[in-house]
Amino acid sequence: MPRAHETRRTTPPPQPLFLEADPESSASPTAKTGSPEAEPQSPRRQPAGIRSRKPVWTTLKPTIAHLLADVDARLTTACDQTGNGVQWTFEAAINGYCDVLVPPIPAEMPEDSDLQVPRDPNPGLPGTPKNEDTRKTVVRLKPNTRARLVAGCKQEQLGGKDFINDALSAYFDRLGIPNYE
Repeated sequence: MPRAHETRRTTPPPQPLFLEADPESSASPTAKTGSPEAEPQSPRRQPAGIRSRKPVWTTLKPTIAHLLADVDARLTTACDQTGNGVQWTFEAAINGYCDVLVPPIPAEMPEDSDLQVPRDPNPGLPGTPKNEDTRKTVVRLKPNTRARLVAGCKQEQLGGKDFINDALSAYFDRLGIPNYE
């Protein structure tokens, strides 16, 4: 029995062709009712493949965050206690953290601000084991929040992972959510 990832996609079976009715035949159902001839069926659409372009229905910027295990547990607790979702929690944490930095990050960033979240500028030596237990989370941020995140990372000389974990931890501390370490 093939596994789910080993199955092959096949093309759908050909659809029957509908021929026009013989105008001389009075047995045709359309001849009795006087309704217009049925159109041939359109070919069936193939299943969607890989998305070839960005969605146009949103201006939010997808952001991947690698959360430490204790921060992830506190995020779940924060969402349960406040009734807010992950996006709102990330927005509040990042914007609140950027407000208290010295100097603070501007509340409104320019339209042409950099939105590329930097990697850790101080990575460990090659081959160094990473003992951190992280959870990958994807959240869609408003462009202004994403620009503030990038500006904060550059100002503090941190990568996106460290900055987001620090911002969320500080936000959870303000909410009084205990640390689960």
